[in-house]
Amino acid sequence: MAKKSCRYLRVLILLNFLVLLCIVPTIAEKSNVYWAPWVTKTTTDSATINWRGENDGSDSIDYATSSYFDQHHSFEKTIAYHATAPYKHVELNGLEPNTSYTYRVRPSGDEFAFSDRTFQTMPVSGPFTFIVISDSQEGHNYTEMKRFRYLAQAIANETDVLFILHGGDYAGHDSKDLWGKFFQAGDEMIAKFTIFPTIGNHEYHNSSGVTPTAADQYHWAFDIPQNYSFDCAGIRFIILDTPDPNNASGDDPHTSLALTKSQESWLRDKLDNTMLGTFTIHHHPIWDYGRTTINSDLLPWETLYHTYNISANFAGHTHNYQRYQVNAIPYFIVGNAGGRFSDLTDGNHSVWYKFGQTRELGYLKVTVDPAHNTATAQEIFVAHVNEDDDNETPIVYDSPKIADTIKFPLKPLSPTQKLEIA
Repeated sequence: MAKKSCRYLRVLILLNFLVLLCIVPTIAEKSNVYWAPWVTKTTTDSATINWRGENDGSDSIDYATSSYFDQHHSFEKTIAYHATAPYKHVELNGLEPNTSYTYRVRPSGDEFAFSDRTFQTMPVSGPFTFIVISDSQEGHNYTEMKRFRYLAQAIANETDVLFILHGGDYAGHDSKDLWGKFFQAGDEMIAKFTIFPTIGNHEYHNSSGVTPTAADQYHWAFDIPQNYSFDCAGIRFIILDTPDPNNASGDDPHTSLALTKSQESWLRDKLDNTMLGTFTIHHHPIWDYGRTTINSDLLPWETLYHTYNISANFAGHTHNYQRYQVNAIPYFIVGNAGGRFSDLTDGNHSVWYKFGQTRELGYLKVTVDPAHNTATAQEIFVAHVNEDDDNETPIVYDSPKIADTIKFPLKPLSPTQKLEIA
């Protein structure tokens, strides 16, 4: 009898092992198919929910105001979605301004693939806070889980943020696998806040390194033009396109005067407004450490920025934090979301350079107060690394460090206004 029991146990163990062999590849395949949802194009009364899933096209979204969801523990509305593409984009309309929403996407292949997530619609007026980051891509010797994930976790802990501006370079190159890692590493942040994307040069990179790709993952994931604008509480945000695949070294697009000029008329129209302030963002910086002069390819935009007195400019591409003050306009480089760091050691910089630091994972937190014509920007460091490109575990700070603070006007300085730098 004992021998039969042992034989039965061995058979049972073998069967369980065979079952696991069947299940594990399925789980691995699903993790590559499903990308948890992210929100884009949020306005006062609409938002677009995006995710990656099965091709069969029988998905649905449940949603409600967060107050309704918290009270009833259920959703108020459901919208069905039928599309046969893996990348899904569904616009929710008829939303309330300045309101938190809770939603859940239910893919047809697995309606429990995703958990509940949130976003907030734009306010009509009043103060608000947003985050600016750039260059979250992995290095040669580490993945985004070793750097960008720590930054995303810190941002997810913010409680008063409305949306995130990303300055480009989400992954190392135009690859589904690498882009999947971006959404996985940034999930805690992306689960809470709308993301407004900017295209970077790495969106065109590929494994061959011969010619630029069509930046497919960027377009499939965000379904948004390469230059666009949006408004929030009387403040305009303008997103511009700097990497030109027609001016590339191998698969790496550089800036070009032709691409800049092609957006010049559109940019002028967006800047010529009666808004309470205007921010611009593009991947390549106009001013950068290591050179004393302007990036001449972007000079037409620089001229317009000072003609129309923008509030501030954001860029990435160079993997560190830098701040410039060009006359009365602050310029920020926030390329420290996870890419291989660049040093600030050669001493060559323009007269506009004010502050910079490298090997610090960080984000820029900007609070806008239109009623008082002010914005306050804080560069916040969350972790330190010792090497530019190494598989080390970052030294995460017990509490994020405020490394740089500047208060500046949304509109041109009046005689009584002064820049305040902490």
